[in-house]
Amino acid sequence: MKRVLALFALLLCAVTAHADGVALRWNSCEGSANRNFACDRSTGSELLVGSFQAPAGINQLSGIQVYLRIVSANNTVPPWWTMSRGGCRTTGMSISFDMSDQIECTDPWEGQAMGGLARYEADGSGAIDVLIGAAVPQSALRALDSGRTYAAFKLLVNHQRSSGGGACEGCTTPMCLRFEAIRLVEPGRLYADGHRDELYHELNRGISGLGGSANIATWQGGASNCTLGGSKPATWRQLKDLYRSR
Repeated sequence: MKRVLALFALLLCAVTAHADGVALRWNSCEGSANRNFACDRSTGSELLVGSFQAPAGINQLSGIQVYLRIVSANNTVPPWWTMSRGGCRTTGMSISFDMSDQIECTDPWEGQAMGGLARYEADGSGAIDVLIGAAVPQSALRALDSGRTYAAFKLLVNHQRSSGGGACEGCTTPMCLRFEAIRLVEPGRLYADGHRDELYHELNRGISGLGGSANIATWQGGASNCTLGGSKPATWRQLKDLYRSR
């Protein structure tokens, strides 16, 4: 009996330890993993929702830092997905932190978050690196419930065919979008000179229970592993160094 109880306790600890992660789905927090679009119109948009399952111990969520990676099936970035400055579709993607319409997960922001796309840039090896940031004012800090799923951000991929003259090719190209990691930020110790440390909780695995790889979404039936492109930064420090070098 003691052995059974001990085994049960170990299993419970294991489940608790892994009750966090991230997810990326079309239309809603628990939506579809793949989105097919006929590329037959230039109006409207597709909605991609990023969410996370909170770990224990977050008492004052002040903001997030998110890293996404987008790769194509043929290891090149098609013009339709070049949305950075000077690209074919510079206004092809927008971001929102209004999560009030997400009924499958909880809104952690309550309408208070402000932020945007800090970086959207091809890395030269067939992949696109995306960095997202958001924060709330001091008055809107809140605790998170361990194991609960929260909606973090919404990306709107516009159907427009170009930002200038001529059509941007590559809308039908299969793509893979991977939610690499999220940093949940808390305010830390306040020092006498007025500056404050920040505490980070990093999540980089898919939420269990959504089927397949919860942190991966595909476009036009793209490969579900996102393994093409150059090697991705392994740490947040490497990611920051990568952006400083550009």
